[in-house]
Amino acid sequence: MPRKRKSANGTEGQGVRSSRRSAGGAADDLTAVAVDPSMMNVWGDFMADESTTNTTTAAAASTNDQAASASKPAATATTPSSTFSSPSGPRSYALPIQPPKATPGLLAQTGTLDASVPGRSSISKTPATHEFECPTLLFPQSVFGSITTTAKIAHIATSPTSCHSVAITTDGMAFGWGRNETGQLGLGYTSAVVPLPTQLSIPGEEGEITFVAAGVGKYHTILVGSNGIAYASGGNVCGQLGINNGGVKQIEKFRKCAVMGQVVGDSGGGEDEDDVNVKIVQVSCGEEVSALLCSSGHLYTTGSSEHGLLGNGETGEYIITAGRLGYANCAKFTRRSIFVQSEADATAAAGGTTAVGGGVDSSGKVKCVPLEDGGQISLASISCGKNHFVAVEAATTSGTDVPRVFTWGSGDYGCLGHGIQADEYYPRLVGALRGPMFASNHPVDAVAGSNCSLVRTKNGHVYYVGKHRQVGEATMRFTLIDALANNSHNVVAIGAGSATVFCSTKAGVTVSWGMGSHGELGYGTGENKSSAKPKFVNVLDSCLVSAVACGMGHTLFLISNEDAEDAKALKKVPKVEKDDIAQFVEQIKGKKSDAGADEPAKKKQKSKKK
Repeated sequence: MPRKRKSANGTEGQGVRSSRRSAGGAADDLTAVAVDPSMMNVWGDFMADESTTNTTTAAAASTNDQAASASKPAATATTPSSTFSSPSGPRSYALPIQPPKATPGLLAQTGTLDASVPGRSSISKTPATHEFECPTLLFPQSVFGSITTTAKIAHIATSPTSCHSVAITTDGMAFGWGRNETGQLGLGYTSAVVPLPTQLSIPGEEGEITFVAAGVGKYHTILVGSNGIAYASGGNVCGQLGINNGGVKQIEKFRKCAVMGQVVGDSGGGEDEDDVNVKIVQVSCGEEVSALLCSSGHLYTTGSSEHGLLGNGETGEYIITAGRLGYANCAKFTRRSIFVQSEADATAAAGGTTAVGGGVDSSGKVKCVPLEDGGQISLASISCGKNHFVAVEAATTSGTDVPRVFTWGSGDYGCLGHGIQADEYYPRLVGALRGPMFASNHPVDAVAGSNCSLVRTKNGHVYYVGKHRQVGEATMRFTLIDALANNSHNVVAIGAGSATVFCSTKAGVTVSWGMGSHGELGYGTGENKSSAKPKFVNVLDSCLVSAVACGMGHTLFLISNEDAEDAKALKKVPKVEKDDIAQFVEQIKGKKSDAGADEPAKKKQKSKKK
């Protein structure tokens, strides 16, 4: 029997829509729903008018690290104090860690297919056939249907700084489209745009390797094979491809990544997982940095060391000439096993109290101590924004330990959730996301936008920190998005882009807010291109969205197509096929690459192999 959609108040059918209206009439933003004012928090500029400042965020958050300074640490951080603090000892994790999982479905995109435009020019006032202002099913028959008649899309990947995307089907085929100026799609050539999803493969092993995950940065792409091996293509100025060759600045075909400790068997890395001792299962990429997770949940990073992105306790910063700095980047995926927490959090966890003025050193910087079980910590998921990471710990076999959240890298706009604008050189525990409040509603996954982070909990609550709009105040500590929680919305998918945020619920409701000049918010033709508050994406009403991926100038969705009710909801979602954009495809063929506009080689950062 087809399942019934449930509204926030428990009613069936049209109750989903009724929960979107206030007693006074129609409205398109969540704040129109009557809510007890005592339950509301002011969270930056997103739940108030643009002129409202964030006056209550600090009061609602933990008071740890109040004495912390907003100044950045020294160029090379020292090893944290040797004082350990983890009274419970190492945890027993539920392993192995699995590749990203979402309910397979149809692929939809909002925003532009002309990936040469975002960040360089504005969308035309009259959208062309390749410019989508609401979620549109992407080539369900002419591309995906022509190659596989049974497989659905199982995984989607893009990132806040990337103008290209990757989709992976349930049978392991990978497709890429978008900007390809540095060969980031691994097709063997560079081009301004690849307008249609094109099948990706590993040279010499076409059709032999299937894929389970993908990550994309601004200039590069990494695919994870079902054989546990990662493959990379694109720009490599900072060593972000992890191919153990920092002298190669760009490659246009996928090449095997070098992972510390990984040994491939005599068969050359076939489908048998026994052929590889370190089996990679997940990947996430930032602008010029990459991270892998293996089936044991261990963390591996490579690329730019700026902001402490590698999580190794340093930036490797050095002076090239007067006024010009360089960074000792990494060209090989190296395991990072030191995880820290603030001294104040450690004291609080042990039941003690921190003296006034304690928890900071003589220069006013937060004192951090390593977690005793750092070398055994397993991560379940990881996400990279432009220049910062957020990761969630794996669940334990007992189910009694609350998974911890760690952040590191650039702390601009407080996006790391520690209440200060300071970079973190090691993965640091977010103290505000633990304690009795999260015992039965623990964090399960997280996403990072350009300068913001979102964490989703077991009960579908979402916590936000940072800033993703150009106006308004930043939210300095993780704060509940109460417009969703107070109305009993159970969020199942979250996404964050360069200036956008999305949340999709179990009841078939999707909301977005932020700024999207290319239609990436999905509101539709004639609607505003920005919103300070969560606003409904009307086209996706009643559609079950299992995954959202936000890029620059576009947003991707995985929409369920399991039963008759799904099919009914999908009828109002427009679709595009190859013939509909034939003219655009022809124009792209003659379009020269505009890589000079932001070519990575022009970055004033000297790459030095570490």
